[in-house]
Amino acid sequence: MITASPSAAGLLAAAVDRVELERRIEFESLPAGWARVAGLLGAALLLWVVVWMYRREGRAGASLRVRTFLAALRCLVLLILLGICLEPVLATYVTRWVESYSLLLIDDSASMDLADRYRDEQRAQRVARVLGRRAEGPVRRMDLVERLLSNENGRLLGELTARNRVRVFSFAESLEPVCTLSARRERPANNGLRIANSELNTGNGPTDAQLDIGNVLQFSARGSATKAARALRRALEQMSGAPIAGGILLTDGGFTESDALQSLASIAREHDVPLHLVGIGDPSQPLNVRVVELSAPESVFARDPFQITAHLSATGLAGRPIEVALYERPADGIGGPKQVETRQVTVASDGTLGPITFTRPAPRVGRWIYRAEVPLEQYESVADDNSKQKAVNVIDSRLRVLLVAGSPSWEYRYLSRLLQRDASFEVSCWLQSADVQAVRDGNTIIDHLPATAEELFAYDVVVLLDPDPQELTRNWCELAARLVSEYGGGLLFGAARLYTSSLLHDDRVQPLLDLLPVALDPQADLILNRIGHYQDRRRAVTIPETSLGHPVLKLADDPAGNRLAWQGLGDIYWHYPVLREKPVATVLMRHGDARMANAYGGHVLAATQFVGAGRTAFLAFDGTWRWRRYGEELFDGFWVRMLRYLVEGKLPGSKSRGLILTDSDNYQLGVAVTVQARVFDERFDPLLADEVKVSYRVEQVQREFTLQAAPDRPGWFEGRFVPDRTGNYEIALQVPVAGGGSAPMVRREIQVSRPNVEILRPEMNRAGLVSLAAAVEQGRYYEIDQAGRIPQVIPDRHETTTVRSRPSPLWDTWWVLVMLIGLLSVEWAGRKWARLL
Repeated sequence: MITASPSAAGLLAAAVDRVELERRIEFESLPAGWARVAGLLGAALLLWVVVWMYRREGRAGASLRVRTFLAALRCLVLLILLGICLEPVLATYVTRWVESYSLLLIDDSASMDLADRYRDEQRAQRVARVLGRRAEGPVRRMDLVERLLSNENGRLLGELTARNRVRVFSFAESLEPVCTLSARRERPANNGLRIANSELNTGNGPTDAQLDIGNVLQFSARGSATKAARALRRALEQMSGAPIAGGILLTDGGFTESDALQSLASIAREHDVPLHLVGIGDPSQPLNVRVVELSAPESVFARDPFQITAHLSATGLAGRPIEVALYERPADGIGGPKQVETRQVTVASDGTLGPITFTRPAPRVGRWIYRAEVPLEQYESVADDNSKQKAVNVIDSRLRVLLVAGSPSWEYRYLSRLLQRDASFEVSCWLQSADVQAVRDGNTIIDHLPATAEELFAYDVVVLLDPDPQELTRNWCELAARLVSEYGGGLLFGAARLYTSSLLHDDRVQPLLDLLPVALDPQADLILNRIGHYQDRRRAVTIPETSLGHPVLKLADDPAGNRLAWQGLGDIYWHYPVLREKPVATVLMRHGDARMANAYGGHVLAATQFVGAGRTAFLAFDGTWRWRRYGEELFDGFWVRMLRYLVEGKLPGSKSRGLILTDSDNYQLGVAVTVQARVFDERFDPLLADEVKVSYRVEQVQREFTLQAAPDRPGWFEGRFVPDRTGNYEIALQVPVAGGGSAPMVRREIQVSRPNVEILRPEMNRAGLVSLAAAVEQGRYYEIDQAGRIPQVIPDRHETTTVRSRPSPLWDTWWVLVMLIGLLSVEWAGRKWARLL
């Protein structure tokens, strides 16, 4: 039977999964209806006449056997002639199969890593039916999903493949394909779950790749966002027009898109895809208390008191007392954490908690880790947000800054005043355009530009704000380069209109240009002439996604908050265009105007990089002082963080035989941690080795990874790892020692937490999922133990189209003519032999 395609347009866009060939013998001139009946009667009558005539010819003396043989020959000739009249042909039918799919989308965001403590007895029983046992403690949501899919050797998946293929995806901030399972009709009976041919590119027919549920269907639940609408749209786009029987979402409903429910419903209606939603997690209001943020100064002076403030939030604990403990321990690993203070606060009736401030005297010089912790409440859903830690550098002197400026710009004026006010800086200012007898700015007055190694190396960081190149000799530039690369100092170059163009083309400052994190553009002056040296319209700043957690840009505790804080920040007028960032540089800011771009992306406005033992930075504009209109803390905080970041190589710890650096002290789960280590040998020369071993420890788990030697940076090693759980990580490096002996240990502490956006509402959004199911035609919501009903309601939507090729005639051939002539000749010869002629 020939099956017509219900969607020809869809088949044109879809990939053909299977092709079947069938050949049939057909009659082109076969009459229909009464004509066919009359033809059959006429043929039967003609054959009867032939038989009757040969029976009568028995009187001629021929035997019955001979006459029967001759009659059969005559009847065969008549039948062949009748067949020729019907025009028999050989027709070939090509049937193309387009398999239909059920889309299985599994939420792989960080909220699926939460463990629920089910207080409602009915919900606890539902979970027990999936687990096959009564849960004694908290149940991780992703463990529920994996158990649901693997129960009874993947029974749910097997039933889903009874009618359609199953395409499995995981999604969080993006969509990730997992596997495609072939439909039951594509594989031999009782052959288990198998990967579809189209995924393996093995051609048509069954495949031998069987699904390994335990390895393939495992999910990390590390995504920093839940963008379900985008995931569904991308999944449908990847199907290339193939028929979709239904979409199945295993999720807790914690979508982070602002209009996720409406968008999901709109996409499903647009593509005529019924949604089957399975709620994972506990929809009850959670009990949770968490340490939102622990704030403390980055660096403090020894013996000076400082404040540590813990910001808390609580849900479902109104009127309950909460005890907050503060722990202190050295980052070098000498001594464990010590509880230094406790406070008790009561949650207000509206669930709010005020900040708790601890005042501590600065301990000995070094790096210290402070941790605020609250005890875990019974039935608390999120168990790993009850603590937060902060690293504080205790220093024994102020950071010395040399500020060199070509003119008294607004940038220079505000920055010099800021550094003079801040007690953690000791600044010397050299304004090149000032008179010889002018009184210089700064809290350490200088009467000349430091020109000797003894004078220059006394500074921790040098800030060049559009300096006049006439005063910067090559010897001075080489000394500044040594301060950075050999002595761990910092260097910042800020561009402006007056001198930057001439300075960057001056051979004498080449040692400084080699330190900058950007590659200069030989066409920069032409670009400036094209875009204009003076701009009357402010432009916005764009922060690259990978730099949102950078300590220089840290306005909030998480990248999402940072994105909001920097969003829409303008006040960029003039800027000096460079070609691109260098390969090892980190871009902090790009130009927000699409016209200010080249083949490497938007023009770089701010970038940093490591150079030897130190760090350098480049600012392509001189307008950060304009940020003061958004609040002084934006301008002040940016510059304080920038200068402290540049001199981190000279902070306590860098004087030992090793130093471990990370971009931040706090990371989100799933974000790669880049680790850089500076290692010296016994003579305090840079360690010459291809790699060093580093380990990290979190809770009772310890793993080792390798740092590779950084090219062109002796003694520096780089590597990365991706945290697979939340908690406090201790990164440790055993400094190699020649000839054995006791090797010094270098340590650094970081904290890994879940993205805030994923745990702000940890409960399962049952109401949202129910409303979404109601908004989609044939959409349904299922509790976790009802997921087995889904295969029964998803129809088979596979499509076939059959095409008949041009038929080959069987009657209009030479061998038919030969056969007719042969049969008639044999009959004539037989009649002559039998004397019937």
